[in-house]
Amino acid sequence: MRLTLIFRLLFLTLLFAAGGSDAVLAQQGYYYQQGPQAGYRDPRAYPPGYYPGKLVQPAQPQQGFSLRRFFGVQDEPPPPARKPVAKPRKPAPQPVVAAKPEKPKANPTTHVVVFGDVLADFAGQGLDDMFSENPDVAVVRKVKAEGGLARSEPGEWPAFIRETLDGGQKATLAVVMIGANDRQAIKDKEDSVELLSDRWKDLYGQRIDEVLRTFQERGIPVVWIGLPPMKNSKLTEDLVAMNEIYREKAERSGAAYVDIWPGFVDEDNRYTSTGPDVDGEPARLRTNDGVLFTKAGARKIAHFTDTEIKRILDAKQSGAVATLPRPADGQVAPASIEAALPPPPDPAVPVPLPSKPLVGPVLPLTKPDVTPGGTLASSPPKLTGDHAYPVQRALRAGIAPSARPGRADDFRWPAQ
Repeated sequence: MRLTLIFRLLFLTLLFAAGGSDAVLAQQGYYYQQGPQAGYRDPRAYPPGYYPGKLVQPAQPQQGFSLRRFFGVQDEPPPPARKPVAKPRKPAPQPVVAAKPEKPKANPTTHVVVFGDVLADFAGQGLDDMFSENPDVAVVRKVKAEGGLARSEPGEWPAFIRETLDGGQKATLAVVMIGANDRQAIKDKEDSVELLSDRWKDLYGQRIDEVLRTFQERGIPVVWIGLPPMKNSKLTEDLVAMNEIYREKAERSGAAYVDIWPGFVDEDNRYTSTGPDVDGEPARLRTNDGVLFTKAGARKIAHFTDTEIKRILDAKQSGAVATLPRPADGQVAPASIEAALPPPPDPAVPVPLPSKPLVGPVLPLTKPDVTPGGTLASSPPKLTGDHAYPVQRALRAGIAPSARPGRADDFRWPAQ
């Protein structure tokens, strides 16, 4: 057995040696397929320039052990190399063409400057859109998105307004809308005054007076825009009280107050994010957060403000005084103010009243009130429609309705 194994190993060794020598000779010589000397011949055995057969490419050595070569079977030729497929190139990104900024209006005669917080920015957008086709009116926004009267120092906003006006900014009319960030306590020296307390209202009103006095010093009429309802009900209740402060301070100083509340509530005087736009078409007016405005909502703010702005601009063009500055503390109003009062109206002619019958229809006092459907009235009637808001303010909150211009209870300073 051992001899047999040794013979087999010697046989395999000779086979491998023979295969390896052929590979070595193939690397050093050439093969000739024609002539009497066909087969392998060493080129050095022939004189220079003599080749007895056709010279072919030297055989490539076979690497490694192969059973096919061991049993005399030729190896399969390797598959042709595949040409690399070029990946499709991505198209070069097209340059983004930025929107060209609108050119400022050349030499406008009227400058409407908007001051306030983030809501004032939307009001300025709406006013800019409203006067976009009027080359004589330019709208300039001077806003602080995170600013407010309660969260800043008392003199911060007056200083900002003076810095803006003294820096060369022309202002024919000032529009103010602020308060979205003011639902917080006010610091009074070392104390923190609670929101909407009596002391808070006094301090907040003083800061509003300082802002209005800054414009009065320069003879710039002011339009103060009230705050709209919000999606949060508690926030909305606080803004109702803050709007009353804005209204009172604006009317006392002779500024115009614009109430935009009715434009952003439904028939039940509740917040709504949709409603008619300035063209009467249904549109989305508020964003999902229930605080900010859409483009249609910003345009609607300008629509409410348009009447007061045009009234003041028309008064300036005609030479009349649009607003009368409030006299400073300790000073007496000039006696010539009486000349500015309108003449009293003609006395009304008494109208004869029809005579009443001595006896009217007899109605039982114990008869229960019923509704048109026949059911008993079990709840108070619901206020709806356009008059719901002033009626609720007058009967529930005890706030008297604002006076209309020219009515007997209108005690505002008249225009000269």
